[in-house]
Amino acid sequence: PACDSFITTMNKSPDRPSLTRLDLAELETFLWVVRERSFSVAAQKLHLSQPAVTNRIRRLEDKLRVKLLQRTTRSMEPTEEGLLLSEAAEQAVSGLRDVLKRFNVVSENERNRVVVAATPMLSATVLPRLIHAYTERYPDLQIVLRDLPYERVIRSVVEGQADIGVTALDGTPRGLKFQSLAEEKMLLVVPARHPLASATSVTLDELVNHRLMFLDRYETLRKQLAQAFIERGVEFDPAKVATVATLPTLLGMIDAGHCITFLPRSMVQNNAKRTRVTVTVTDLDASRRYGCVVLRKADLSAAAQNFQAFLRQNFKVQLEAQD
Repeated sequence: PACDSFITTMNKSPDRPSLTRLDLAELETFLWVVRERSFSVAAQKLHLSQPAVTNRIRRLEDKLRVKLLQRTTRSMEPTEEGLLLSEAAEQAVSGLRDVLKRFNVVSENERNRVVVAATPMLSATVLPRLIHAYTERYPDLQIVLRDLPYERVIRSVVEGQADIGVTALDGTPRGLKFQSLAEEKMLLVVPARHPLASATSVTLDELVNHRLMFLDRYETLRKQLAQAFIERGVEFDPAKVATVATLPTLLGMIDAGHCITFLPRSMVQNNAKRTRVTVTVTDLDASRRYGCVVLRKADLSAAAQNFQAFLRQNFKVQLEAQD
């Protein structure tokens, strides 16, 4: 008797029914049975066996400790408690379905949306026409262009805020993959009244006595020039080399007659002005590489992969069209 009493106590848990104990699959099965007034039809709708449906309903009744369905040989009807549960559950499940639909819409939009981070020069010149041509061809896809300084372009890709970075790159930062799109020659730019402005071409030796200024991100070019001077046995005063962060500042310094610089051909063409002249340096082979930057282990969406392929096919042509 003591043993029987113990078993009875175990079977009748004092814990009250809790939402955490409800199983969504059991609740959904219950709703199908109530709607169809049939275990067999509910089983067909859910692609389950009839015993599986019966077991789910039984488990739900055990958890709630109420009878939900009144079964007879000819019919099946919800009890009063079953009706209460079905009304509440229909509202809850309906709300869940609405939320899931919204999630699906957002997910679909995200799949069709590509965020591209690019440096200001490329954002203002090459990319607008490419993006326009691409979205004309694929109107369901959205390309979001963010013009950022070089460091932030790289950071956006690293932190997952951009799918693709488009920039000039001398070396590939760790964890990223760089895919070349085009290469462009660097030109010497001098003030229109500069002593070198009247020359058709010059050599590196002729640059020694003139003040040079570079954009910060042209570190590789500065090292290339320094090495070239060393190889020629030419001493170049470091005090005559300076850097600035932005292109407008650099162009302003040139227009003021303060310095000379090197810039990519397209950048020179897009900022052409009578106050500046380009000169060929015959013994310097310097260029800038433009390309796509993505995370090395990135799982790019189909839309991002498609746009990247479009850039590979068309970027160089559009860059050269800037000349």
